[in-house]
Amino acid sequence: MPTKADDAEVRLGSRFHRLFGATLVSSIGTGMHAAALPLLALQSTSSPMALSFVVMAAEIPWVMLSLHAGVVVDRLDRRQVMVCADLARFAVLVVLAVLILTRRTNLVWLVVAAFLLGIGQVFFDIAAQSAIPDFVSRDPRKLATANGRIVAAESNGEDFVGPPLGSALFGVWNFLPFAGNALSFAASGLLIFSTRTDAKLKETSDAPRQSVRSDIVEGVRWLFGNRTLRALAAVSCLGNVAATAQFAMLALLAKEVLDLPDFGFGLLLTATAAGATAGGLAAAAVSRRFGSGTVMLVGKAGVGAAILVLGLVADPWVAAAMMMVTGALMTAEKVVVSTLRQQIVPDELLGRVLSSSRLVVMAGGPVGAALGGILASVFAVRVSYVVAGVFLILVALVFSPVLNNRALASATDESRPS
Repeated sequence: MPTKADDAEVRLGSRFHRLFGATLVSSIGTGMHAAALPLLALQSTSSPMALSFVVMAAEIPWVMLSLHAGVVVDRLDRRQVMVCADLARFAVLVVLAVLILTRRTNLVWLVVAAFLLGIGQVFFDIAAQSAIPDFVSRDPRKLATANGRIVAAESNGEDFVGPPLGSALFGVWNFLPFAGNALSFAASGLLIFSTRTDAKLKETSDAPRQSVRSDIVEGVRWLFGNRTLRALAAVSCLGNVAATAQFAMLALLAKEVLDLPDFGFGLLLTATAAGATAGGLAAAAVSRRFGSGTVMLVGKAGVGAAILVLGLVADPWVAAAMMMVTGALMTAEKVVVSTLRQQIVPDELLGRVLSSSRLVVMAGGPVGAALGGILASVFAVRVSYVVAGVFLILVALVFSPVLNNRALASATDESRPS
C-alpha cells in the first residue's frame, strides 16, 4: 500500500506542470478543429465522401510518417520538436482563418489543412510521449503518475472540452474556433519553449550518421526483439481491433438497440470520456497497489466484459455505465503500457520504438471497423459486441503468462542500468 513517503516522491515539479499545461491546451485545440473542420466542410459541400476525405486526411499522416517522426524525435531535442510542431500548426490555422475571413475556403484547402494538422499532431504526440522521462526522470512511480495525468489532459481536451467548444464557437462565427485553435497551439509552444529538461544534448560525431531507413529498422528490430515490448504491442493491437469494432457500431447500437435520440450517442461518448479521465488519474495509484500486470490483464478482461454486456443488455443507463468502465480501463491500460515502454527502452531509441509500437497498434483499427460492420450486417449489431467482448477476454487469458506482474517486474529489472 502506498505510504506518505511514496506520495511525496511522486511530486512532479513545475517542469512537468508546464508540459501538462501545454498538453491540455494543445489537446483542446485538437478537439476544437476535430469538430469544426467537418462543420466547415459541410458548408462547402453536403457530400458524405467529401466529409470522409477531410477525416481521412487527418489520419493518413499516422500511417505515412509515424516511423519517420520517431527518427526525428530521437535525433533532435524533443522539446524543440514539440515547439516546432505547435508553431507549424499555428501557422496552418492562421492561413485557414484568413481564408475563412476572405471566403476562399474550399474542399481542397480543408483537406490540405487537415493533413498538415495531422502531421503536426504525429510529431507532437510522439515527441511528448518520448520526452516525459526527460521532464520527470525514469522513476516508475513518477512515470506512471505523469503518464496518467497526461492521458487525462488529452481526454479532457480532445473529448470533453475541445469538441463542444469548437462546435459552439463555430455556431457563433465559423472563424472563431480556428482563431482560438491557433492561439491554443501558440500557448502550448510557448509553455514548452520556456521549460528546461534533464535531457542530454545529442552528441555529435565525425562518423557518418546512418540513414533514416537504418534508424527505422533499428527501432522496429528493438521492438520485435524484446519479448515484453512485442507482447505489449500485440495485445494493444488486438485490443484496438475490439475497441474500434465497438465504437464503429456505437451509433447503430444507440439508435436500434438502446432507442436513444441523436444526442444520446453523444452522451455515450461523454460517459466514455468521463471514465477515461478517471482511469488516467487513478492508474498510477492502482498499478502501485495491484501491479502493472494486474492492471493490464484485469483491465483487458474488464473491457471485454463491459463490451459483452453492451451486446446483451438494452438499458441506456447500463450502456452508459459500461462505456464509462470501458473508458476508465482502456485508459489505465494505456498509462501502464506507456510507463513500461519508457522504463524498458533506452532513451536514444525511445522515439523510434514508440512510433513503431503506435503503428502496430493502429493497424488493428481498420480490421476492427471492418469486422464490426460485417458481423452487424450479416447477423445483428449486438452480435458484433458479443464477439468483441469474448475475444478480449480470451486475449487477456492468452497473454497472461507474458504480461503478469512477475514477468513485467523481471522485464523492467533487466532494463535498469547496473
